[in-house]
Amino acid sequence: MLPVVVLIAMILAILGFGLLTLAQQEIILNRIECDKTQAFYLAEAGLAKLSENLLGDDTGVLEDGVEEQMEQGRYYVEFDTNDSNSYAVSTGVSGNVHKKIRVKVNYLAASFEDAVFATNKSGGNWAFALRGKNNPILSGGREIGGRDIVNGNIFVDGDVRLYEESSINPAPAPNIWNLDGDASATGGISVLDSASISGDKNQNAGKPKGVDLTAMNYATENTHDVAKIFHDAGVTKGTLPKGNELRDIFAINPADRKTECGTTAGDDYFLEPVSITGGGTQKDAPTPLNVGENRIFYIDGDLWVHSISTYGFTMNGKVTIVVTGNIHICDNIKYANTDSVLGLVALGKYNSSGQLISGGNIYFGDPVFGTTYTVSGLMFAANDFLYNTSTTTGKPAEPTTGFTVNGSFAAMNQVLIERDWYIKNSVARPAKYDNNTGGWVDSETGATLTLTEFNSLRHYQMIVNYDARVRSQQTQPPGLPQGGSGIFAGLSNWEEL
Repeated sequence: MLPVVVLIAMILAILGFGLLTLAQQEIILNRIECDKTQAFYLAEAGLAKLSENLLGDDTGVLEDGVEEQMEQGRYYVEFDTNDSNSYAVSTGVSGNVHKKIRVKVNYLAASFEDAVFATNKSGGNWAFALRGKNNPILSGGREIGGRDIVNGNIFVDGDVRLYEESSINPAPAPNIWNLDGDASATGGISVLDSASISGDKNQNAGKPKGVDLTAMNYATENTHDVAKIFHDAGVTKGTLPKGNELRDIFAINPADRKTECGTTAGDDYFLEPVSITGGGTQKDAPTPLNVGENRIFYIDGDLWVHSISTYGFTMNGKVTIVVTGNIHICDNIKYANTDSVLGLVALGKYNSSGQLISGGNIYFGDPVFGTTYTVSGLMFAANDFLYNTSTTTGKPAEPTTGFTVNGSFAAMNQVLIERDWYIKNSVARPAKYDNNTGGWVDSETGATLTLTEFNSLRHYQMIVNYDARVRSQQTQPPGLPQGGSGIFAGLSNWEEL
């Protein structure tokens, strides 16, 4: 029996030692797995801290990084400078385990730093001019005169010229970003008469970094593909069926706007709530428009803010609308509350080389009635920003009043806002001041105005109030064009290394 007992004892001892070894290995493996999970969460904590700092405009973290020791371990965030894009790598450390997460750090396009922005891709000799005196007066059914005012910074790839009582001032209160009313131009800056620039005058300024709009991938990076939604519903004219969440926002190719739709090549989408509120005056926006929260509407076609039954829309929500054609703003848009923000992006269409081949313009104003008074929005045109210009003829028409923009407008080519008009042979024509000759000329022909024509000259006021809410990711609308500024637009492209 003794040999049997010894043998059994030896077998049990071997099994015991084996089980103990397995248990120890399991404990080690569990600890490693816990460290891996802990390290991953620490890496995420580092990104959360990075995002918090950037939201608070702490740009020092871009150079110094972020690091913190915690009870569970530590994390540190570094910036990857080996890529043309901005990337950050957050490393979480728990025990001997390191976990890395790589993210893209997004910034808005440089245009959103300014109230007025124009980069002049065509390279022509161009100047952005402000002028005017006092406040507008009513004369012959037109509200003429008034000094041009920009409350915020501007950038122009060309010259900047201020005359009479026009001014560039600090951004509206509370102005927590200390935007002093700077004027930057790749050319010269002229300030004449009693005009003023409250901030810095930066002449011969460098051009900002370009924007790759095709990289935004709006066709897939959206919350609502509007054209597809209409197509899937089988609607080619009018509104969507009841129950569809966009029924009370958009209409397609309305039968009562054939003239407008006939000027474009593709489909036309109109901001068109089912219930239209009439009444009011031409300065009102009486119709409520609820567009939703944090939406990106992608439209393959043209967008019109142009109703035949209302003077405009009081918009409630936070959205960005991106179109592959042009944007036509003929009616007023006002925000319903301080939480509402609208982004309007005239994207256009591009060839395989990334070159703009059509669209990308914002037609601002009503060339038929000339009655656009107030527009709230962050407007971005891949090509031109054109004021009171006909989409059919490409010719400007005289307005009946000046206008106010609460937000900003930008053009990757030119901002063409004809606000000075004179009478030639009983016909109103646009005019501009020629800084080279020191006289007024016809904007289209370049002919010098006669004394009679000069005496008929009239100006229409422009006021732009920069919306600084775009500078914070917490208040900016989603999906605005990115690249080239210091305005933080969130983290994306999470990748575990």
